Amino acid sequence: MVQFSTIVKAPLEKVWEHLIFKIEKPENFVPGVSNVIILDKNKDFVSRQMTITTEENAVVIKEQITFIPYKVRFLILEHPKFEGYVDNDIKAISDNETEMTFTINWIDKITKSEINNLEMVKNAVLKTKNYIEKN
Repeated sequence: MVQFSTIVKAPLEKVWEHLIFKIEKPENFVPGVSNVIILDKNKDFVSRQMTITTEENAVVIKEQITFIPYKVRFLILEHPKFEGYVDNDIKAISDNETEMTFTINWIDKITKSEINNLEMVKNAVLKTKNYIEKN
């Protein structure tokens, strides 16, 4: 598990609205995302497929996303290398500040080792923070 937190200069409800928006428009929040397709959507979850491109390669992943105030969980359904989930949690610090924490619980399918890439989590959190504060 790897985790990164930051303070977003926005009220809790605004941050929550953006995390819900992120489910269908992750390219605004996550580096390297493209080709997002919503496969299923109902009141309990959203299933989506998307491509994530890094310097090394591009992978197509499928996720099932659940959301209850104030947590969004991105569960990997299909990924060529990893299994697990990512949690996005928020809590109010004040009327105009919200703490946002992303936690990645990914396991390498072959080695069964935990993925511990703090830089990746930090970049995702900071891109999300910047998007929310500007929009």
